[in-house]
Amino acid sequence: MVYIPDSGKSSVGSDIGRDDMKTDSTEHENWFQRIWRAREEEIYPRLFGDVGKEIHTITPGLFKNLGIQSVDPRWLTHGILVSPPGKSRMSWLYVTSGLSNPWGVNPDVVAINEFSGLGFEFLIQTTASATWPIAVLNRLMAIQILIAAGQKEGQLLEPFDRVGLGESIDGGVSELKNLFVAPPEDIPSRIQTESGLVDMLVCVGISDAELQFARAQDGPGLLQLLKHHGHFPVTDPNRVSAV
Repeated sequence: MVYIPDSGKSSVGSDIGRDDMKTDSTEHENWFQRIWRAREEEIYPRLFGDVGKEIHTITPGLFKNLGIQSVDPRWLTHGILVSPPGKSRMSWLYVTSGLSNPWGVNPDVVAINEFSGLGFEFLIQTTASATWPIAVLNRLMAIQILIAAGQKEGQLLEPFDRVGLGESIDGGVSELKNLFVAPPEDIPSRIQTESGLVDMLVCVGISDAELQFARAQDGPGLLQLLKHHGHFPVTDPNRVSAV
């Protein structure tokens, strides 16, 4: 997957560079771990239901495939949690955990009305259990981390941005070869944590024709089109293009 932002206006976390990714001191460890546990054991279960206990973390090989040989060990703690269908949702849900970690932040001066870490986490919903959402989200996370650390050019993603994947979303013959980023419609779009604010961003697969539609009609226009055809917020890689 190649990061090709179709429109990038992000400012969230744009001041985060390599120095901000340094290891937190021991005196901050309990605070840091409490925030991490709260996200995965309290906030996510409240938003999504069961997210299990297994996290599918980014591998060193993924960063090497992106041309990065020296990998910060903390980057490898970022991963994907999986939530199966439940009483309130028929879809499978895959959500990132780690992008909003407050690396390098002193809890004594944290501003809870500002963004925590990069300021967002991604999620993908699917019609069936699959491995491709894990691969797509881990690669998307890795690229965002590298951009924030100043090791890759680009801008952090924000609502209504589009990302070219360079191939079918499921690695097969799907018409969906891009991601569209938008606010969720069935959960809060912004959550409050002890270390600051976090935006929840839905990633949904779109076709090349739908990508061109967004360029002509803007992101909100594409969102309305996808909703009209029942293609948001759940991605079905087998669907036909709405355009």
